[in-house]
Amino acid sequence: MDEADILGDRIDLGHELTYVLPYSAAKDGAFVELFRDLDVKLPDLGISSYGVSDTTLEEVGHISPTDGKGSYQVRGWSLKRQQFVALMWKRFLYARRSRKGFFAQIVLPAVFVCIALVFSLIVPPFGKYPSLELQPWMYEDQVTFISDDAPGDANMQKLLNSLLDAPGFGTRCMDGHPIPEAPCTMGDEDWHTPDVPDSVQQLFSSRNWTMEDPSPACFCSCDGRKKMLPDCPPGAGGLLPPEMMLSATDTLQNLTGRNISDYLVKTYMRLKAASGFWVQRVFGFTAAVDSVIHSKMSSISLNTLTNLSPRQIWFNNKGWHSIGAFINVMNNGILRAHLPAGADPSRYGISAFNHPLNLTKEQLVTTSVDVLVSICVIFAMSFVPASFVVFLIQERVSKAKHMQFISGVQPLLYWVANFIWDMCNYIVPATLVILIFVCFQQKAYVSSTNLPVLALLLLLYGWSITPLMYPASFFFTIPSTAYVVLTSVNILIGINGSISTFVMELFGNNVRINDILKNVLLIFPHFCLGRGLIDMVKNQAMADALERFGENRFRSPLEWDMVGKNLFAMAVEGVVFFIITILIQYRFFIKPSKLTKLGALGDEDEDVARERQRIVHGLGHGDILELRQLTKVFKRKQKPAVDRLCVGIPPGECFGLLGVNGAGKTTTFKMLTGDTVVTSGEAFLAGKSILREIDEVHQNMGYCPQFDAINELLTGREHLELYAVLRGVPEKEVCDVAEWGIRKLSLAKYADKAAGSYSGGNMRKLSTAMALIGAPPVVFLDEPTTGMDPKARRALWNCIHSVIKEGRSVVLTSHSMEECEALCTRMAIMVNGRFRCLGSVQHLKNRFGDGYTIILRVTGHDPDLLPVMKFIESELSGSTLKEKHRNMLQYQLPSSLTSLAHIFSILAQNKDTLCIEDYSVTQTTLDQVNTHLSRYTQHTPEQIQIQSKSKYTL
Repeated sequence: MDEADILGDRIDLGHELTYVLPYSAAKDGAFVELFRDLDVKLPDLGISSYGVSDTTLEEVGHISPTDGKGSYQVRGWSLKRQQFVALMWKRFLYARRSRKGFFAQIVLPAVFVCIALVFSLIVPPFGKYPSLELQPWMYEDQVTFISDDAPGDANMQKLLNSLLDAPGFGTRCMDGHPIPEAPCTMGDEDWHTPDVPDSVQQLFSSRNWTMEDPSPACFCSCDGRKKMLPDCPPGAGGLLPPEMMLSATDTLQNLTGRNISDYLVKTYMRLKAASGFWVQRVFGFTAAVDSVIHSKMSSISLNTLTNLSPRQIWFNNKGWHSIGAFINVMNNGILRAHLPAGADPSRYGISAFNHPLNLTKEQLVTTSVDVLVSICVIFAMSFVPASFVVFLIQERVSKAKHMQFISGVQPLLYWVANFIWDMCNYIVPATLVILIFVCFQQKAYVSSTNLPVLALLLLLYGWSITPLMYPASFFFTIPSTAYVVLTSVNILIGINGSISTFVMELFGNNVRINDILKNVLLIFPHFCLGRGLIDMVKNQAMADALERFGENRFRSPLEWDMVGKNLFAMAVEGVVFFIITILIQYRFFIKPSKLTKLGALGDEDEDVARERQRIVHGLGHGDILELRQLTKVFKRKQKPAVDRLCVGIPPGECFGLLGVNGAGKTTTFKMLTGDTVVTSGEAFLAGKSILREIDEVHQNMGYCPQFDAINELLTGREHLELYAVLRGVPEKEVCDVAEWGIRKLSLAKYADKAAGSYSGGNMRKLSTAMALIGAPPVVFLDEPTTGMDPKARRALWNCIHSVIKEGRSVVLTSHSMEECEALCTRMAIMVNGRFRCLGSVQHLKNRFGDGYTIILRVTGHDPDLLPVMKFIESELSGSTLKEKHRNMLQYQLPSSLTSLAHIFSILAQNKDTLCIEDYSVTQTTLDQVNTHLSRYTQHTPEQIQIQSKSKYTL
């Protein structure tokens, strides 16, 4: 047939050739001759089978792709340097666009430290309280009393006069000594007796009252009635005493000759009700002299002043400073009573001050505000390392991390790059914290000796805590959960460990236990930071306290017993924790699981068995990919997910894996790419073992996982440029290679938008482009066209065709049977982790298909279909009517009952007679084969084989 062309978008190499036949040949009978000759000459031409199908709408117009590699591949140390720069560039792009990361890593630490330092400024520093002047008016208005029990004593009268005359009590009205809270206001200096009701007057005139029974009794608590204070009737305490106003605010009462205790108790409630202030009556005194003292008052001397004193001073102990304040009032009275003649009393006075005592060692330890600041620093710096893990978990869960390994990045380089970036990132908030301390001028942290130690503590804390967080990235699957948990753990260990050892220092009998606890907790960087800050603050506080006594006891914070051991511990821990992370990455702590004894393979399909024998006998050395008894059994599972697969894929082949979900396709890919551990068996890619040489294997493969390994904050172009650099594309050609992927996968419209905004189809395009970049010898595509539109799917097919034509191999899984027919040179259908069948598309159709599908369309609007139906039933015996519409009939015909030549012959000869407008003949589709074989998913291999033989063996 002169007009037949090789279908360029299908495979023209390997075991199959696909031709496009002109539609006119079906009308003039050329198909009849072609298929008749093919049937006769099949053995001579070396053709095992052939088939036909309709041209699809997608097979219209396409562009031949070019490869996505550079002119050469960078290798060696140059490649490592290029990969390192690319990994750092990736982290920079993510950090620049992540608002949550900026808030957690930069804003939170600075805010918490600022709050702590502001609080330290608000709270007055312990040991630096100002002195307090002791004077009565700190208790507001006063009701004071005197009792003159020595009326004939001249010296005592002189003392009383000095108290009552200007300037009055204390120093309130002294010249040049104002009291802002109590300005000087002199009052009425005449005594007067307040009036009382007539009833009270009659009460006291009706009987004789004595000192033992001076006034009516008050009633206190009794059975069934409990009261805080007594109930006093009118007149309790006696008639009102004479009183005078010393100032506008102070009242002086004369209780001479009265029972003072009785008066004070019985009038307390009356005074409190009138004033509303419970400590208003704070002071009083009884003026009396002992006979011995009286005989010695012969001169005005210091000794006289010392001995001349009241018999009794009354004070209210609810006023804490009252005793000192009113003793000073009396001292002022004594001083002024013995001034030289003509001296102005308003110029003489004594002021009493209460100066807080210096802190004891125990008070210094328990009351230092700087300790609270240290705790806040631990709290603030707990958020930063926890936030680093969020990105790492996102990369692991999305498989972006695994994709970078497949692209040639070694795990050690990956972790070194991330650690260096995290340390650079950590330095920013640590520097901000130091600058905040400098701005607040906290001596305990920013003195010339302590500031370098603060910087070392923060720097080594980041050095040690960052790799300690890394192992969590292997176990958490939700980044936000990991962030909350790790932050809480950091705070718990740092604060609780530091505070517990700090408190235990207060108990002298637990010194040894505390020392042991502090040494044990050094394994945690959180504790090293918190305890180091506290020890540094304590050292400075003790030095400041002892400096007041002229002693210099300051110790260098870098001493081993101070902060030195904390710094050394964190320096060592950073290395140890990083090594542990690398060992976890290489599965050092995972012991190989014992392989459960698997049952016998039983009978296999002859094609599968033939391939197994070829691999077992070592005849697959020329294959680019070779699977030898590859097996995967998951923990706590009896049934293997992948069961002893054997297959070899030569260069330039597109091998398809079909099967229902759970058949083992994706698990096979995960083992081949190193994403999961192989239970038993082996596989070789380009001669390299996936068990012993996985790094070399990764350099020879590309992978499009089932779920998109996309970083949501990077654009599509940045993704392709990143993987081009990781693959070793020369830097000057990276942009061109990325542009190739964008153009071929139709991503130009979205190339510069964040990948997180892509639709599902566009994400699959991007994932596929990432797998094809760098021209790896073997490309694994796990359902690459899911969600793609026909045009994009065709563009992807073109890319795969170019890969195969270059001699590279493709391993493909797909739910599109049309895609498998268009791409796959050979394919296998998996059932229960095993290959159910193996071979080319046409071979599988011939062996497992149900024959041909014939579609007839009759001329006319509502034609009579009965003549056509009778003709088909008579001429094509065994045919089955599947569908019947207004002018269309569809039949299913077993291939064993006739040939294509016969079908086309009778249809061409009777087309006009039966008024058949057009017709098509199609072999059973691959989808039907796959659906049929997948029905045996739950059956044993032996059952599958028995059913297969009973149905398909002729």
